[in-house]
Amino acid sequence: MSLSESDIKQYQPFTPVPVNSKKRPFRSLREFPMLYVGGFLVLLLIVVALFAPLLAPHNPDAVFQNGLNANGTPIAPNGEFPFGTDSNGRDILSRVIYGSRVSLTVGVVSTVINLFIGVVVGLLSGYFGKWVDTVLMRAVDTILAFPFLLFAMALVAVLGPSLWNVLFAIGILGWGTMARVVRGQVLSLKEFDYVQAERALGASHARIMFRIILPNAIGPVIVLATLNVGMNMLTEAGLSFLGIGIQPPQASWGNMIQQGMNTYAFAPWTLWFPGLALVVAVLGFNMMGDGLRDLLDPHNATR
Repeated sequence: MSLSESDIKQYQPFTPVPVNSKKRPFRSLREFPMLYVGGFLVLLLIVVALFAPLLAPHNPDAVFQNGLNANGTPIAPNGEFPFGTDSNGRDILSRVIYGSRVSLTVGVVSTVINLFIGVVVGLLSGYFGKWVDTVLMRAVDTILAFPFLLFAMALVAVLGPSLWNVLFAIGILGWGTMARVVRGQVLSLKEFDYVQAERALGASHARIMFRIILPNAIGPVIVLATLNVGMNMLTEAGLSFLGIGIQPPQASWGNMIQQGMNTYAFAPWTLWFPGLALVVAVLGFNMMGDGLRDLLDPHNATR
């Protein structure tokens, strides 16, 4: 039986249409706008924190003689002080810029501590199961049972208010959710055929956990870690606002907001600008986390 020309064309191999690589970034931007917008805000925060000495117009701790009005109230935003001054006559713009260093340091470093503890606990709990799972999950339940901010306040109050104590308190208390997520991933992954094959070949427990299971469970962990950075920045701001976090004169968005509450009635810019900086920074990390979740989700239709 002879094939017609249309039949021959039907069975010819498909030739892919070349894609213009110049259009790919714009196409990806339409598919994952949250990732790009959040990533831009996070990159902007990192640049501001790294180059704070170059970007800040003044010393953040300097008290200017012309920083207060004749009646002792803060100066409104003007050419010399774009964000105005605070109740002590200090430049708010410079303090907001330097405050980004504190928030970014606390957010990232404490999240790394959360990530390390949570991943190790979750891996051990999910992989070994039995009494190991019971003991570790009861420890996680204990951590999660306490209100996070109150627990952090108590720990910082005992250790003393300082940057490193705030880092330690947030890092050592915020790993519970991370451990539960990792445990859930390990419970589903450890029964897969490729894990069973590694076990049959005599691979060690450490190799199976850290070289086989963990790379396949890292997607949700990255997303949760990104969201944790914003939450930890808010926690630091809350502790500083209550007076047990970063202490003046060191610039922190939390203690700047607390000081701005005293002058908000007649100098609202003392509260607006540090509050807006905190909102933009946390929003950036949350948007980037949502974008990463969409990008890494294998069931996402767009992906």
